[in-house]
Amino acid sequence: MELRIEPERSAASGPSRIRMALAALLASWLVTMTAEVRAEQISVEAAAKAAGLAIETGNAGVNGVTIYYRDIGPRAEPVILLHGFPETGDTFARAIATLGKRYRLVVPDLRGAGLSQRASSGYEKKTLATDVKELMDRLQIDRAHVMGHDIGARVAYAFAVQYPERLLSLTVAEAFIEGLAGTAEFKRFAPTNPRTQHFARFARVDEALSEYQGKVEELVLSFMNSRSKSRRFTGDDVTRYTASLGRDGGLRAAFMNYEAFDRDAAFAASADTSGLSKIPALAIVCQSPGGNILQRQLVAAGLKNVKGATLDGCAHWIYEENPEETLAVLTDFLGAANALPK
Repeated sequence: MELRIEPERSAASGPSRIRMALAALLASWLVTMTAEVRAEQISVEAAAKAAGLAIETGNAGVNGVTIYYRDIGPRAEPVILLHGFPETGDTFARAIATLGKRYRLVVPDLRGAGLSQRASSGYEKKTLATDVKELMDRLQIDRAHVMGHDIGARVAYAFAVQYPERLLSLTVAEAFIEGLAGTAEFKRFAPTNPRTQHFARFARVDEALSEYQGKVEELVLSFMNSRSKSRRFTGDDVTRYTASLGRDGGLRAAFMNYEAFDRDAAFAASADTSGLSKIPALAIVCQSPGGNILQRQLVAAGLKNVKGATLDGCAHWIYEENPEETLAVLTDFLGAANALPK
């Protein structure tokens, strides 16, 4: 007797089997694509909403440029937060929940960064400071605590010497203010210091553009991770920064901040600081062999009410490496400044 083996009949035979194979391939592709979707860097807007804080956003025409800003929290004492390079205002996302419960927070993207206009000029810090002053006018803010980090610290200082009557307090963090004490020595050693060699490189704007065009994420990650102690940044952590620099004109605008440093130094060196003698000021640095150079600069400039804070768990990015210690220092300082007669 001949044994015959018949093909198995099932729902998976013939065309059905092909459909199942295609479905499996599609599912596999979807899984792969989902895994490759980039996580979004947390924004100030998302942080405010997560904390249950009221937030308004807008584009303000000020000083000949359009500035994007967030206005967050109760209509209490205003705190203006100014970012650095390669950041946008989103660097302050981790500070929003803590500070926004007590203060009105105004977080702009500085001229040329984030969602603000890429102006062709005006990157001297005194000009960026006037952008901030006119934004305050638009928002009907008479006086504010002004806090700046990195480039934003230089803008905050330029704001202070031009508009001392608009200050409740001044906070500068992780910066060297060109034109103040120590500038000659700083410039002498900057070309050989790995932390400051980029100053001259970025100041040659056209050369820097040729070097970094099309390599924005690589630039941001290299720059941030070479200045980080307690955190290793990945592409997912900096999507907003890379998007900012990647927008048309973003890199040029960023580098023009550095091209303006010599003019910034001349302005700071000749500025009248007499109106700042009694202003509460805070200079924050991450621990380094040089100590709190920023505090020494402010004292030498004639500020008489200067506190210094040195943070352990960071190398530069105080709000992203060490937000807990940073916020403890800030809330203590703001509380003491609030207790002073206005």
